[in-house]
Amino acid sequence: MDKKIVDINCFSIYFVKNHPGHDYVKPIIDAGLRGEYRLVIPEILPFRAFWIMTTKWGIPKDDAKKVIVEFLHNYSNPVYVGLARDGSIKAFQYSNDFNHDVYDCYYLSIAIQEGGVSIITTDVGFEKLCEKAKLNYENPVPLDILRQFSAFK
Repeated sequence: MDKKIVDINCFSIYFVKNHPGHDYVKPIIDAGLRGEYRLVIPEILPFRAFWIMTTKWGIPKDDAKKVIVEFLHNYSNPVYVGLARDGSIKAFQYSNDFNHDVYDCYYLSIAIQEGGVSIITTDVGFEKLCEKAKLNYENPVPLDILRQFSAFK
């Protein structure tokens, strides 16, 4: 079964129904939750999503906690993974080799460590990065909708 790694953007957007990208992100995440592919979630994402939702988007903390904890309780099929020591070293190496942000390269390392085929993201900067790492780039959000993201609060 294909493994696909979700990034922080898509994971956070999944929880926020009024976000401009929600209607595009939800179907691809739901497909993984139904078992159409193995959804791989870096273990830190629930905490990072909470921070983004509350700090950047102004969602009340209790609401953000509730929706994330509900997700964690209700869906047992995603795989939650951390990056091994060698993978962390590899992320810094990719950052140097590809002249790219180390945090984005973290996702490459997770994908390669876990035998993933794709990264699901709304970050257009991942397209060339995935190409260099021989991974599929999956951005479910059309460009005209992506332009609305910066105005979302």
